[in-house]
Amino acid sequence: GLFGCLQGFFLTVSPEAVLKVAAQASANNKIFSLNLSAPFISQFYKEPMMKVMPYVDVLFGNET
Repeated sequence: GLFGCLQGFFLTVSPEAVLKVAAQASANNKIFSLNLSAPFISQFYKEPMMKVMPYVDVLFGNET
């Protein structure tokens, strides 16, 4: 079942927490989803975002 669905905005505040939730979901064979929230997330928070990506089962994006 779904373990976590976080917004990319959390990467701007606590990327460590996002990574911890994502890793916990993976360790427990749960689905983890991430909403990119806004284009600036992938522009300015690329490094923490890419650390989380291996754990993401479902990724939500924007038109832009």
